Amino acid sequence: MNALSLRTKTDFFLRTLFFLIPLLIGMVYWLSFYPGVMSFDSISQWHQLSTLHINNWHPAISTILMWLLTRLWYSPAVVSLFQVIFAAIIIGYGLTSLYSGTRLPGFIFIVLGILISADPLVAIINVTLWKDVIYGFLVLLLSTFLFNIIRTKGEWIAKPVNFVLFGVTLAFIFLFRVNGFPVAIVSLICLLFLYTKYIKPFSFAALITIAIILVVVGPLYSIFKVDRSYRQTYGIPFLNPVAAYISTNQDLGSLSLSDREYLDSIYPLDNPWPYSCYDATIFFYESNLIPVVQNPLSTVKIFTKLATHDPSNAFRHFLCLSSFIWQPNQPLGVYLETILFENYNPEWMTDWSVYKDSLTQSSILPQIHNLVQRAVKAEVHRDTYMLFWRHALYLFAFLVGLILLVIRTRNARWLLLAVPIVSQSIIVMFTAQLQAVRYQYPVYLISLLFTLPMIIVALKNPKQLSN
Repeated sequence: MNALSLRTKTDFFLRTLFFLIPLLIGMVYWLSFYPGVMSFDSISQWHQLSTLHINNWHPAISTILMWLLTRLWYSPAVVSLFQVIFAAIIIGYGLTSLYSGTRLPGFIFIVLGILISADPLVAIINVTLWKDVIYGFLVLLLSTFLFNIIRTKGEWIAKPVNFVLFGVTLAFIFLFRVNGFPVAIVSLICLLFLYTKYIKPFSFAALITIAIILVVVGPLYSIFKVDRSYRQTYGIPFLNPVAAYISTNQDLGSLSLSDREYLDSIYPLDNPWPYSCYDATIFFYESNLIPVVQNPLSTVKIFTKLATHDPSNAFRHFLCLSSFIWQPNQPLGVYLETILFENYNPEWMTDWSVYKDSLTQSSILPQIHNLVQRAVKAEVHRDTYMLFWRHALYLFAFLVGLILLVIRTRNARWLLLAVPIVSQSIIVMFTAQLQAVRYQYPVYLISLLFTLPMIIVALKNPKQLSN
């Protein structure tokens, strides 16, 4: 056997491992938390797909995907299994791309694949029925595409299969989360600006993106009779900052009579408005959101009036709300939603009690389930400031690694790799409804995959990526 043949077989074996490692570890967690972890939102979507009364409060494409999967097997297990397989494909593709592009030793990426896949936060979120799982891995896939584009000076996008995949990825980033559109749009604009030589394939990708979005929100949503009136609009994120003014007895003299009537229809102005800068949901549970859904512009106008009258209150609100994005340590006494171990009890909602048996968690590997649960709780108890659960740590680590890579390779175009992670973080700073790890799940995934290879390449072999 000659050296070239041996190297080819070794490469094939390594690339196979890059996909198998996350798949096998993911399956262990799937069996351990079988048939999956379900939150309030998860069961809400389960109720929609079971009754075929689908609305767009959670992006309907996510519920429709769950409905399609459950035609094969009416169990949360098929959805969580799909997420495990999808995650393994994206992680495997990312490891393969980095291995090919950096030419670092294969064992580095084997270790990295194990660390990412076995990380309880990643592994447990991947078996939780949240739209955030698919969305997070779509943004990770976009980042991997950007890596390939930058590394090949744009040549990667010229292949039809690549610009088709790129367009499909942008479309579903747009569709799977309300805050996904800036990530997709900003990434595409930056690419069009930096790689004018390849404007044609990027334009094809953009047309594919638009076509998929129109087909989904048009004919597909019509087929499933999606209730478009019940949805999260741009007015929802502005409701909690408005509550910040009203709850502190701010002077509302800048508001007109119609503004006051509008607010009173949401929640009585005579009563103190529930408010927490860390968690908007404490207000949502007790208020009437229909006026905000039907007339979101009024909420924006009212917030603008109040913020113009007293900008300091708005600044304090958003600074507090966004602290889980930029503050590395966990403030004492502040709740941060991380991962779930047990399912939300369907019996707490009358309409959902019929799902009790089908949604009950029944671990096939209870020893591993209990071991993971004990280890995570011990870590949370030990780490008072929850450093390893704060996405700010991973955001800063990624940015430091990227800046080091740019300096060492003398190629500023590598900054393009920061577009998804930065645009994701900025939009969440102003739209988050509570402090939750899942909102920044793409940041966690991108940092775990890219930070270590970037630092090693920058320190050891920068010429490899000096295009």
